[in-house]
Amino acid sequence: MKYTHLTASAGFPLRIAVLSDFHSRTGEMGTDGILEGLAREKPDLILSPGDIFNGISESSVREDFNISGLKLLEGAACIAPVFYSIGNHELGMTGENRRILESAGITVLDNEFTRHKHLIIAGLTSGYTMPKHHYQGDPVPSLEIAERLRQEEGYKILLCHHPEYRDRYLKDEEIHLIVSGHAHGGQWRFGSRGVYAPGQGLFPRYVGGLYPGKHGILCVSRGMRNTVKIPRFFNPCEIVILDLK
Repeated sequence: MKYTHLTASAGFPLRIAVLSDFHSRTGEMGTDGILEGLAREKPDLILSPGDIFNGISESSVREDFNISGLKLLEGAACIAPVFYSIGNHELGMTGENRRILESAGITVLDNEFTRHKHLIIAGLTSGYTMPKHHYQGDPVPSLEIAERLRQEEGYKILLCHHPEYRDRYLKDEEIHLIVSGHAHGGQWRFGSRGVYAPGQGLFPRYVGGLYPGKHGILCVSRGMRNTVKIPRFFNPCEIVILDLK
């Protein structure tokens, strides 16, 4: 697991760790090893923009195939406050699963926002509320949370699993920091270019790192696990450590 250190200006200091696209897989480094490394980074906040699990619409986060994702978030909540939004592999978050996560100290942001000190932290849930075969194209997410954020004052952070949503729906919104995953780093990378990303297609624009925008920046994680049979090339799995200065 690579720790990718990035910096951005914000007018105040804050260390953020980004956990994305874990898909409930342990890989070579077990969950305990990931948590030990995360603790050494000493984040002030841990943000998770989705796909920590790999299917929870009709299953519990305590099922065997989800338990490593639950263990990751539970352990992370012992290190720093955790804020979690819902990705396309977590469609149909049930009330029981939400109660399990919240009882572990995890703040679930399902098209809603909360205040944390001087920050406003929101979650824009993936537009995929049903499996992909139900859609002819990419479904539009609910954008009510963006409308609600316009009325709020403060430094605004939006957890948004899909980085492509920024250009499609959010480019004119005054959001200081958008945190995303989903692109898996473009799977194969050549220099700074990725080859393919879901939602963006071939040679995607947003695959990993920081991307300045009209009102703020987009931070995209390459994800913590490979999720397909095709191996990654020049594209290690990562945890992003973003230092606001």
